[in-house]
Amino acid sequence: MVGKSARLFLSVAVAAVPAVGLSCGGSSSDGGTGPATPVIAMTAATSGDGQVAQIGAALPNPLRVVVTLSGAAQPGKTVTWAAPGTGASTSPLTSITDASGVATTTWTLGTAVGTQNATATLAGATGSPITFSATASAAPVPQLQKATTSSGDAQTATVATAVANPLRVLVTLSSAPQAGDTVTWAAIGTGSSVVPLKSVTDASGIATTTWTLGQLAGTQHATASLAGATGSPVTFSATGTSGAATQLALSSGNNQVASLSAAFTAPLMVKAGDQFGNGVAGVGVTWLVTSGSASVLPAGSNTDATGVAQTALTAGGTAGPVTITATSAGLTGSPVQFSASVTTVPATVAVNIGDFFFKSVANNTQNPAVDTIAVNGTVTWTWIGAASHGVESTGSPSFTNSTIKTTGTYAFTFTTAGTYTYDCLVHGSAMTGRIVVK
Repeated sequence: MVGKSARLFLSVAVAAVPAVGLSCGGSSSDGGTGPATPVIAMTAATSGDGQVAQIGAALPNPLRVVVTLSGAAQPGKTVTWAAPGTGASTSPLTSITDASGVATTTWTLGTAVGTQNATATLAGATGSPITFSATASAAPVPQLQKATTSSGDAQTATVATAVANPLRVLVTLSSAPQAGDTVTWAAIGTGSSVVPLKSVTDASGIATTTWTLGQLAGTQHATASLAGATGSPVTFSATGTSGAATQLALSSGNNQVASLSAAFTAPLMVKAGDQFGNGVAGVGVTWLVTSGSASVLPAGSNTDATGVAQTALTAGGTAGPVTITATSAGLTGSPVQFSASVTTVPATVAVNIGDFFFKSVANNTQNPAVDTIAVNGTVTWTWIGAASHGVESTGSPSFTNSTIKTTGTYAFTFTTAGTYTYDCLVHGSAMTGRIVVK
């Protein structure tokens, strides 16, 4: 009896050990051949598999698995979730199956465009791990552009003043206005500025700033930038105009020399400028010879678009220094004083012949070499180069040509007043000169 009772106890003990099974939406059994095995599977519907979203975005639907044992839902099972890939994550990393045997998590996609995967794992369960897939698309990029109306581009204002209308840009994302983006502004040029330096787009996607132009007249630029946006930076332009004239300064034509009754080579020029030196047009200037023998024509002139006024100076019949003034009432620097000299006409002139030029010894003019002599004066040409050259009279009146040679000199005495031109017998118009006889 004792042995029979022991055998009965062992049989009951084996039968008392239940077989554990795990399944998803179905059943799993041992078929009468052994213990049941847990089964993990995606839920029959709304499992979260096969979704599409932008990189870095959380998928709209959670991932869901069901755990069964012999076809019955198994609550209280711990499922582990994983999302490999840069920037990808699941939350929570582990979840407990509910009364329906379902465990869930939220999947945030990583940074790689294309197919991404996540897994659900239950230790010892059939079907573990389960792999979910999703398609990650590239995130849309914001676009920065000038506002379609009243952008503030291409305005005109006086230098160092604000343009009348603010600068305005539009930020869109997938063609929709984008609020809350920070636009950075910059103004280029001395004295130029924008206020504010940064502004945030409003509900219409618009950001604005006020632009004060710099000190230099002409075209100026400002920019709007948005990090990562297409079209960034956007460039605005404006035209800065000169302010009121405040100063008058010598521009060119000072310290010239001319012979008796001859015109000075270059005009006398002054520049009227605003407080920053920008040329101011339409400013009247009066010219006057205050000492010496010379004359100006015209005696009064207005500044041009660059702020420059000019006159021509002609020597009188008496040799000596000449002083000329340019005056514009009320301007700093006015009157501007020029100096000049009137000399007697020389009786001799020297010209060097080099490779490949004619050059006046008296005033260094070259190609053309320009000299003035008195009637019955003599010009002497001296060969200083290695190549062959010759003096050839051109135009009318004319004079006698030299021979072609490489060394030595050639002299000619001019007995009749006039302007004589010449070039090289060998090289033609590549080498030229002019003699004014008076």
